[in-house]
Amino acid sequence: MAVEAPAKLRWGELEEDDLGDLDFLLPPPVVIGPDENGVKKVIEYRFNEDGNKVKIITTSRTRKLAKARLSKRALERREWKKFGDAAHSDGADRMTMVSTEEILLERPRAP
Repeated sequence: MAVEAPAKLRWGELEEDDLGDLDFLLPPPVVIGPDENGVKKVIEYRFNEDGNKVKIITTSRTRKLAKARLSKRALERREWKKFGDAAHSDGADRMTMVSTEEILLERPRAP
């Protein structure tokens, strides 16, 4: 059995109660870029207060964040063999291991 695609909705066939939310009539947003300068454009359509379709173009600049610098010793420590619970986890996640034992703290008396 062939499945028929739903017929395209025409504005004259709309019911009066359907006029509240007409966002399904708008084309989907289009994202262009980022280009070599890091400029990205987003083109979207909306209805204004009067019910007219308005084209909105948003231009933004994207930047690449600088990489964090680590000391040579910190890089060496990352290469060390894992031990304890960290030995069983994936080495790429760089997750901090949480101790499961109970740690009691004694508060000294105030003088």
